Amino acid sequence: MSDIDLHALSRCYGRAFASCALVVPGVNRTYRLAAGGDLYYLRLYRPVGRSAAEIAFELRLLREVRPPPGIDVARPIRTVQGADCAQVAFGGVDRVACLFQSLEGRPVTDDPDDMELFGAALAKLHGALAGIDGGAVRPLDPEALCLRACAALMRVSGSEAARRAIDRSRTELFGDPAPHDLPSGNCHGDAWSANAVVQGGTVGFLDFDDCGHGPYLLDIGTAAWHLVVRKQPRAGTLIAALLAGYETGRALSEAERRALPHYVKLAEIRALLFLAEFCTLADGLWPRALDRATNLLEREVTI
Repeated sequence: MSDIDLHALSRCYGRAFASCALVVPGVNRTYRLAAGGDLYYLRLYRPVGRSAAEIAFELRLLREVRPPPGIDVARPIRTVQGADCAQVAFGGVDRVACLFQSLEGRPVTDDPDDMELFGAALAKLHGALAGIDGGAVRPLDPEALCLRACAALMRVSGSEAARRAIDRSRTELFGDPAPHDLPSGNCHGDAWSANAVVQGGTVGFLDFDDCGHGPYLLDIGTAAWHLVVRKQPRAGTLIAALLAGYETGRALSEAERRALPHYVKLAEIRALLFLAEFCTLADGLWPRALDRATNLLEREVTI
C-alpha cells in the first residue's frame, strides 16, 4: 500500500495514477508512478535545507535548458493549476513535491566506452546549461562548502580528525593561486553514472537536486570520486575515459588538471556535509564514514 494519496495526486496533476512505488527512501523520497502506460517520478523535497528560491531555480534550469543531440534531461511537470510544485501529505505534514518525466534507458556501466560517453555528455550538459540566470541562489563555492562541512561536523562526536583533514584539504586547494578563477557555470551538482541513463547514443541526466553555479570541475570531480570510493579496480582507466570524453566538448586547462585531485576530495567533503546536515546515521556508522573520509583526504589522489 502506498504512503502517498494517489487520488489527491491524480487530481493535482490531471493524470490517473494507477500505481506508486518508493524507489529512493531517505531525505528526498522519490516514487515511481504509472499512469496510462507512462511512467513518472515524484520527489518529496526534504523538509529543511531547500528554500523555495532554490527549488525554483532547479526547475527553471530544467525547463529552460535546450539539450543538443546526445543528451536529455528529466523535465519537471506543472500541476493542473500551473504551479511548479505540489503539496503532498506525508507523515502527517505537507511536503513540497515535484513530478518529473521518466527517462527510459539502461544504466551507465563501469566500462571505458560508457564512461567516455558519459564524459562527453557532461561537457554538452555544461554547455547547454550555460547562460541560464539565477544560479546565485545556489552557489557551489568550494571554500564555503569546506567551511560548512567543518561546522556541521562539530555536532558529530569523534569527528576531530576528519575536520582537521578537511581544513588541510581546504588549505591545499586555496594555497596555490592556480585553482582560482576556474571555468564555471551551472552544474548538475551530483553528476555520476547512477544519475544518468543511456538510450542509443543519448545520455539522459536525472536528479538535479544539488544543482548550482560553480566550477565545472565540481561535476567532473564528483564523477571521478565515485569511481575512487567504490574501489573500482579500473578507476584510473575509467577516469581517463571520463576526461577523454569530456574533452571532446571542452578542453580542460592546465589549472583544471592540477586542481582536479582536490575536487575529488571535495566530493568526499560534500558527502560528509550532506550526512551531517540532513541524515542521522546510527552511532556505529559514523566512525566508518569519518575514517573513510579522513583516509581519502589525507592521501595523495593522482589522476
